Amino acid sequence: MKKTIIFIMIIILSACSKPVEQSMTAIKVSEIDGDRLWERISEEADYETYSFWPDHEGIQPGQSPHGTYHRIFINKILAEDLPSKDLILPEGSIIVKENLDSEKSLDAITVMVKVKDYNPDAGDWFWAKYTPEGEVLAEGTPGGCIGCHEGMDENDYIIVRPLDLETGLNPNS
Repeated sequence: MKKTIIFIMIIILSACSKPVEQSMTAIKVSEIDGDRLWERISEEADYETYSFWPDHEGIQPGQSPHGTYHRIFINKILAEDLPSKDLILPEGSIIVKENLDSEKSLDAITVMVKVKDYNPDAGDWFWAKYTPEGEVLAEGTPGGCIGCHEGMDENDYIIVRPLDLETGLNPNS
């Protein structure tokens, strides 16, 4: 009887725990496009199993063009590189931002993925924007994405926080 209860408890705890992100190889420049990236973040390794950006967990206030609120997920490759002393994220890094409206409903999904030799002039980032259902709205090197992020080229085009920051959001702390 005792073994049965323990077995049932293990099953219940397993069912309640968050799935763990699977380790994946980086997408190559020869295979990257919006549909392939969507397949990676929705089927091969569901982005909701990724970690939140450190010190930026859950729903956070956002700004245009990413919505009134957002949630930022990062894959294991990126998470394991933080803090990044050289301020350049590794090939295969993926950032998924859920763009939420004022009601905190999902409006769009924007993604950055680091693809070796994709676009060296913009940090080798491939950019994509999707509907909540995965329809590609923009992909590749959209001028609006790069235009906004290029001001942070010394931080590998990342705006949310300095890549070499150990803890907290304030670089002066």
